[in-house]
Amino acid sequence: MESTHPTVAKERLLESARRLFCREGIHATGVSRLLSEAKVARRTLYESYGSKENLLRAVFDREAAMWFGWFDHSLPQHTDDPEQRLIFLFDLLEAWFASGRFFGCLFTNAVAEHDKSSSWVRDLAQEHFDRVHARIEALAVASGLRDPAWVAQQVALLIDGAIATAMVTRNAQSAQVARSILLILLREAKAV
Repeated sequence: MESTHPTVAKERLLESARRLFCREGIHATGVSRLLSEAKVARRTLYESYGSKENLLRAVFDREAAMWFGWFDHSLPQHTDDPEQRLIFLFDLLEAWFASGRFFGCLFTNAVAEHDKSSSWVRDLAQEHFDRVHARIEALAVASGLRDPAWVAQQVALLIDGAIATAMVTRNAQSAQVARSILLILLREAKAV
């Protein structure tokens, strides 16, 4: 089944898992399906990740890396202005929605599938949401906006709403609708 370099096979498994977990669900995706989709041997899964749960943790890490790549690289390359970075974030969302690699938010989807009261998945998702919120709040602070914590909550909700809408409608334009609301929010947050 597998004759490629172990690193390539591991990456293929990780990408297949990300796509299947997001598109079809974590519980609905069995190990056999993962291996078949990735075209790797069972050995690759267990030598690389040890278990399906550890593979899921690696997929979470990959999804988080995308977000923090935006904050750490894409936004700073686009502009030095923190307010413009907040706005440009919605352009990045739109590109993601239109990429063919978008199946909703892995963290939200995973929480929907697991026990919400005591699951390690919920804790991991909450940690991710908190880290994203902190980055948004830092941009709001740097922009000199009034009540940056409140603004960050509003921006995070706009992001979540755009993601949910894009997932249901399969329309990338939801990011631009959210962006237009963001512009109003930013105007209000600057008013004295």
